[in-house]
Amino acid sequence: MHDKTDGNTRTEGIANGAGTWMERVMTLAHKTVASRRRVATSLLCVAVLIPAVASLGCTDMQSTAAVPTEASVSKPSGNLAPGDVINVVFSGAPELNTRQKIQPNGKVSLPTVGDVNAAGLTITGLQEQLATLYQSKLQDPSVVVSLAGAAAGVYVSGEVLRPGKIPLDRPMTALEAVMEAGGFTKFANPKQVFIVRNQGGKSQRYVLNMNQALYGTESIPFYVRAYDVIYVKQSNW
Repeated sequence: MHDKTDGNTRTEGIANGAGTWMERVMTLAHKTVASRRRVATSLLCVAVLIPAVASLGCTDMQSTAAVPTEASVSKPSGNLAPGDVINVVFSGAPELNTRQKIQPNGKVSLPTVGDVNAAGLTITGLQEQLATLYQSKLQDPSVVVSLAGAAAGVYVSGEVLRPGKIPLDRPMTALEAVMEAGGFTKFANPKQVFIVRNQGGKSQRYVLNMNQALYGTESIPFYVRAYDVIYVKQSNW
């Protein structure tokens, strides 16, 4: 009886040992497979991220265009546009003096003559038109028109003290626009100032180094155009 019991016990122990060993082998196999999957997933992520980062860097370099030579020349259109505010002063009839905002339809409403087309004309052209209209209504039809506020502007953002729209009421360089926005913050990188301009339905981006102008080094001015976007990048240090 004792020998039989011992035999059964040894047999049962071997069986249990074999079961435990097999369980350990299976568990280890599962862990190995899981580890391999994690490694494969990590490698896949790296393989996807590296080209993505590289493509971003390439896109950043390729999307920057060379600064056009005509940017150094001031080319204000000089034409009035809807939203512009003008002062109209009558030398012989100061009671008719008025300040008008050009309406979306391009017209202004003036005393005694009513609606007059203004958009698309230069200030001189509008003055001549008004002098003709008032010729039969005033003894002295002399009229002086001046621009009180321009609707067109440029937009300055990034590391400047007062980001926002800067009215483009005169020929203005990119550096002057930044100064109008309060100048650079202490975190700004004047060596990397981006100008985004819409030309022919396509967006062009230029990079300017304003350090040269700031420190008195001879530099070529970059004149902004209506609706340009100026972005001052943050310094990496």
